[in-house]
Amino acid sequence: MSRELYLECYSGISGDMTVAALLDLGVEPSDLIEELKKLHLDGYEIKITETKKNQIRAMDFDVILTEEEPHHVHNHAHDHTHAHNSYREIRAFIQASDLTARVKDRILKIFHVIAEAEAAVHGTSVEEVHFHEVGAVDSIVDVAAVAICMERLGFDRILISELWEGKGTTWCQHGRIPVPAPAVLEMLANSSLRAHFTGVEGEMITPTGAGIAVALADKRALPDSFIIERIGVGAGKKEFPHANILRAMILCTEEYPAAEREQRQEEEPKTGELQNPVRVLETNVDDCSGEVLGYTMERLLEAGALDACCMPLYMKKNRPAYLLQVLCRPEQEAVMESIIFQETTSIGLRKYTEERTVLPREMIRVKLPGGQEVRIKKCTHHGEIFYYPEYEDVRQICLDNGKAFRSVYEQAVQAAVFF
Repeated sequence: MSRELYLECYSGISGDMTVAALLDLGVEPSDLIEELKKLHLDGYEIKITETKKNQIRAMDFDVILTEEEPHHVHNHAHDHTHAHNSYREIRAFIQASDLTARVKDRILKIFHVIAEAEAAVHGTSVEEVHFHEVGAVDSIVDVAAVAICMERLGFDRILISELWEGKGTTWCQHGRIPVPAPAVLEMLANSSLRAHFTGVEGEMITPTGAGIAVALADKRALPDSFIIERIGVGAGKKEFPHANILRAMILCTEEYPAAEREQRQEEEPKTGELQNPVRVLETNVDDCSGEVLGYTMERLLEAGALDACCMPLYMKKNRPAYLLQVLCRPEQEAVMESIIFQETTSIGLRKYTEERTVLPREMIRVKLPGGQEVRIKKCTHHGEIFYYPEYEDVRQICLDNGKAFRSVYEQAVQAAVFF
């Protein structure tokens, strides 16, 4: 099975609506607030409450400014006391934070999409573009909070519905402008997302909301069938004839084909930061065949387990048995439990949390002297580089050409060194 986030944007989308909906999906507010401290940004407070929009219960996320110039940084290594209004300043500020690399990447991806649109609208370069609304502290916090929440929840991909927008005009730093705002329109024009202009007076898509949707949305359509695992509802700040809400849903769908899953694993950004805790599930079984255990591990890995293994052991009465151990993200725990109980003879599990460190890595492709292509994981640690050719690629070359595995493996490593 695959877990997907679906954002239903029939009342538009904004940064605060997105954060609120993700919090309602299950992110602990205290966890989010602690992570936001890693920005080293003060001058604001977070208010998280429940509210109602057209009698529909929703979560409300609000960034309350507490200073006239609220963009103060309290990390002496990067002490700024002015507003972060340019893309260059925001990028340097985010990179200097203590957030994980994955969260930083997602934040900067959103800001880069917005910066490209603003640059096109104002006729300047991306590096030099200044955007007051998006450079403000509340928008920085909104974007960072979205990235943090998405990292906490974990998804295989993010799907976006049609983006509904209003009509008329709205106010900004430059005065009254048409709806959609020029930057929003630019982002929509440069994306494959479908838009729908309604007859509602007012702005429903903010630049921050458009940046989130365009930067993070997968281009594929909503699956024909799925299981809705959970629903989160985020409240907007405006009053419309309809409920001003953003609904977020976690969908469980059929697993990806093997080739597509492999491609997504290659493209997944990796980090050398200490990762979020992983859950370890394990059970001892002495009455389950090797075929069943092998099939179970295949299902666990296909469902998104980070790792799965079996280790021989002896149980009571000296019975030979196996320890089945699975590593997964916290949000995947229920799916893993279900597979284990469904496929094996286990009637109980042990569960605990562990930390893990992952080396920074990227997948590169090299060609051998014979023209064959090999994928290689390039990992780094304290300035040292390690190259690990993919087993399946090396194996296939050996079978096709009658060569020794070690010889092809070493050729691939040498090719990667000069890549």
